[in-house]
Amino acid sequence: MKKKLLTLLSVLILVAGLVGCGSKEENTGGSESSTSKELKKVAMTVMTLDNPYFVAYKNALEEEAKKYGFEIIVESANLDLNTQISQVENFITQNVDLILLNAVDKKGIAGAVEQAKAAGIPIIAVDAAADGGTTATVMSDNYEAGKLAGEYIVKRLNGKGNVVIMNGLPMSSIMDRVQGFKDVLKNYPDIKIVAEQNGKNNRADSTNVFEGVLAAHGKGKIDAVFGANDPIAIGSYLAAKAANRTEMFFAGVDGSQDAVNLIKENGPFAYTSAQHPSLQVEKAIELAKKILAGEKVDSEKPYLVPVDPISIDNVDEFKPEF
Repeated sequence: MKKKLLTLLSVLILVAGLVGCGSKEENTGGSESSTSKELKKVAMTVMTLDNPYFVAYKNALEEEAKKYGFEIIVESANLDLNTQISQVENFITQNVDLILLNAVDKKGIAGAVEQAKAAGIPIIAVDAAADGGTTATVMSDNYEAGKLAGEYIVKRLNGKGNVVIMNGLPMSSIMDRVQGFKDVLKNYPDIKIVAEQNGKNNRADSTNVFEGVLAAHGKGKIDAVFGANDPIAIGSYLAAKAANRTEMFFAGVDGSQDAVNLIKENGPFAYTSAQHPSLQVEKAIELAKKILAGEKVDSEKPYLVPVDPISIDNVDEFKPEF
């Protein structure tokens, strides 16, 4: 009898142990959700809010906040690196859940990115890459944007002519566009780059700079102009218009309402590679949710959002975001 009782007791202990193991295994399976963090406060710093393109980022983030119910902070760096560093540091102090960074200076912002990482706050670069080890990067396919503009200009020039590049500030998005543009032109030796100047990413500076380009290159010496963004291209166009220099045409990058309006006139301003800020912000928030849930995302390779070529051929079907 005693032996039977001992056997029964052993069986009960074994069953209890198995049940306990089963419970423990079930809890382990759900550990990812128990350690995940909710997205409650998102901060974003953009280069400037004077450019409608970056206002579109703000508008897109506001839409995402309504959709998912999180609080947002949006600040303009006014194209100043030190301002942007201070903004990131303040975001860290406010203990936000996510920082979206549109870097003024790719290298200069690295220290602030490292501070965010040290504080355990995901920091996602949008529109332009940033050094310092961002958690992820989401941007337009800027190389493709420049490439498409180059292909448009080459086709319109029939592979022969003089081109001016109106460059911009030293940020990855601008540099990639210009590189894409130049790589197309390498295959056409009869197309010459006769000048390359910095339009500083805005219309006013580009107008002033291009006035000097026009003075240095007389009538008939410039056939086409590539601006690294729409404000640069439009500023250059306005300088040419004021000088009654109608022999050249202009191409930009952005897909802004101003550029679209000019393209519809079927005049010298002829082309833009259209970006989609809303898709970039949507992707950034999607990645942030994965990161906060403990999922891995690619921190090395940028997530590229496609761009669209816009000219007189399809401008009526295109609806600008900004």
